[in-house]
Amino acid sequence: MAMKRGATAALWLVAAVAGMLLHADAQTLVYKYYAQKCPAAESIVFDEVQKAWNADRSMPASLLRLHFHDCFVNGCDGSVLLEASDGQAEKNAQPNLSLRGYDVVDRVKARLEATCKQTVSCADILAYAARDSVRVMTGGYKYEVPGGRPDGTVSRASMTGDLPPPKQRNVDQLARYFTSKGLTVDDMVVLSGAHTLGVARCGTFGYRLTSDGDKGMDAAFRNALRKQCNYNSNNVAALDAGSEYGFDTSYYANVLANRTVLESDAALNSPRTLARVTQLRGNQALFTSSFAAAMVKMGGLRGGYAGKVRDNCRRVRT
Repeated sequence: MAMKRGATAALWLVAAVAGMLLHADAQTLVYKYYAQKCPAAESIVFDEVQKAWNADRSMPASLLRLHFHDCFVNGCDGSVLLEASDGQAEKNAQPNLSLRGYDVVDRVKARLEATCKQTVSCADILAYAARDSVRVMTGGYKYEVPGGRPDGTVSRASMTGDLPPPKQRNVDQLARYFTSKGLTVDDMVVLSGAHTLGVARCGTFGYRLTSDGDKGMDAAFRNALRKQCNYNSNNVAALDAGSEYGFDTSYYANVLANRTVLESDAALNSPRTLARVTQLRGNQALFTSSFAAAMVKMGGLRGGYAGKVRDNCRRVRT
C-alpha cells in the first residue's frame, strides 16, 4: 500500500493513540483459540512449515528467530512483518536485516485468508510457526500454544533497541534484556537453546577471531572458524558447531567447552547460569519441555498497539 511519508507518519500517530486505548491487558490468550472459528488454522500453519523445511533445512531456525525478534519489540504482535513506505519499519533495523521466513508467513496467510477470512492474526501465525519449527526438527515433538494475539499497528526501526545484542559477554547485562520483559534468567538460558539451530554470518563475530586473547573461545575452535570465514564477512558458521540441523542439547555442551561463535552465548558459561547450562546438557527431555514452557511464556508478551487481524501481514488494515 503506497502512501506519502506524511500520511505514513499520521498513520503511526493515530495507531499509537489507538494502541494506548487498546492495550492488550484485557485479553487473555486461549488454547485451541481457533477450534471453532477456524478449525484448520494450526494444521495449515504446520503444513506450510513442513513444506518450507523440506525445501530448506535452515528455515526452522529462521522462523524461530522471526518470532523471537517480533516478541522482544513491543510484544508478540506481528509488527516485525510490517513494511513502511519510508523504509524504517522494524524489519529495516540493523539487527533484523538478516531475518528470513517472510515468504513462508505470506503463504500461510494466503491460505488462511482463503479459508477463514480476517480471522487468524499474523502474530498467531508467527507463534504457531515457531512451535512447528521445533516439531519438524524433532520429528514430532509438539507443545500447545495459546492463540488470540492481536496484530500490531506500529513498526519502527527505532523501537528495536530491546533486542538482546550478540556482542554481550556480561551475563548480568544480557539478563536485563529478558528481565525487563518479565522473563527470568532461566528463561534466557533456555530460550538461548534455540541457537542449537541456524548459522551466523562471519561479519557478526569476526572481531572475536582477530586476537588470541579472547578467553571466551577455545583456541582450536577459533582457528577452525578463521579458516571457515577466510576473511569473508558473508561466509557463515553454525551457531551450534557440529549440529546446526539438530534440535538437541549439544548447544549447551558447546557453551561449556567455549565453542560458541557469539559472545551472548559465551556469556552463559558464567557462575550465574553455569548450573542450569550443565543441567540441560545431555538431557533432551528436560531441554524440550523447558524450551516449550519458555516459548509459551515469551509468546505471551504483549504490546500497547493492538489492532485488527490483518488480511496482509505486511501492511496495516485501514
